[in-house]
Amino acid sequence: MRQFKRGYGIGVMGCVAAGMLVLAGAAPQPVSPAAAAQGLPDEGILAELKLFSKAIGAVEQAFVNDVTPRQLLYNAVKGMLAGLGDRYTEFIEPERFKLLQIQLKGEYAGIGAMLEIVDNFPLIRGVRPGSAAEKAGLVPGDKIIRINQVTTEGLPLTEVAPQLRGEAGTSLVLTIRRAEQVFDIEVVRQMIEIEAVKDVRMIGKKTGYLWLQAWQEKTVDQVSAAVEKLRAQGMRALIIDLRNNDGGLLPMAVALAQSFLEEGQTIVSVSSKLKEQQKDYISEGEHGYADLKLVILVNGRSASASEVFSAAMQDHKRAVLVGTKTFGKASVQSLVPLDEDSAMKMTTARYKSPLGRMIDQVGLMPDFVIENPEGGPDRQVLKAMEILRKYM
Repeated sequence: MRQFKRGYGIGVMGCVAAGMLVLAGAAPQPVSPAAAAQGLPDEGILAELKLFSKAIGAVEQAFVNDVTPRQLLYNAVKGMLAGLGDRYTEFIEPERFKLLQIQLKGEYAGIGAMLEIVDNFPLIRGVRPGSAAEKAGLVPGDKIIRINQVTTEGLPLTEVAPQLRGEAGTSLVLTIRRAEQVFDIEVVRQMIEIEAVKDVRMIGKKTGYLWLQAWQEKTVDQVSAAVEKLRAQGMRALIIDLRNNDGGLLPMAVALAQSFLEEGQTIVSVSSKLKEQQKDYISEGEHGYADLKLVILVNGRSASASEVFSAAMQDHKRAVLVGTKTFGKASVQSLVPLDEDSAMKMTTARYKSPLGRMIDQVGLMPDFVIENPEGGPDRQVLKAMEILRKYM
């Protein structure tokens, strides 16, 4: 059997509270009844804001080097959040904020090419099938030396990638060096869906496997499509691989859990200062996968939303967990936009499993603790297949 190899995903957010993710929302803060009636902050906050205004004004006017009010504000917010002593609370810089929005939404408008920097220029190392890049005739090995007649020499990928993204249907001209030839290609951007689910296949007569690598807005739809594909091939038991899946959108973990649980079963309980986040999530009985036997693979990089889903399945004895102890992140981070370009990521809630287990800094212990030796066979997958054979 082929060894399963997993790369580490980019850590994004753990669990994101849905109400705070709305980009038009503002950061909630306690206000007095009188101030609330006028739509104003309370007097204590206003007094501190006067001090901040005095400080930022003095720096802008007197500091020996040129500074901008926006950068001073960003620096102040960074310091404020760092002072809270929570490693998951932080300021999100503009470029990272854009990438975060893309990853959580699960789609973006671009050309569909994978890039790396080679000899000081971006080089196409892969092209998505059916993408704008493929339609335009771009191939792996092409070097992009100009974008819309502006050189790319010396630019990092963090500056190249935003130039390739834009509105769907808009075009850009790439100057390509291919072997000894240099020529222009026009590419029309199109919507690209980011894969939350990969490596979907049958690994036994009646056993299916899928690697779930992210919890974003497209996750549940992609899992549903994968399950139907496997069912059409005779699947009656499923292995969901959550190894190295370090989280994402809490509502997606809740929605997927509903597909496996009976009506009235608790999925997760969330406690918070914010009333809109205080909630027990209960299954409404949309258990379309009730007939599937289930094993979940986890490890030390399975965190947050992955732990929410896994704990619900384990507490209700709906699935068997195989692997090693999970990361232990039972807090909810909310994304609070400051403007169109930046945001704060704050820990605003903590959660407990359906049986009241505290997972934060503890993690989940699998039903079968199996280590994978370096360079050896995937013993965790083999154990999952052994367990599921008992049901067949």
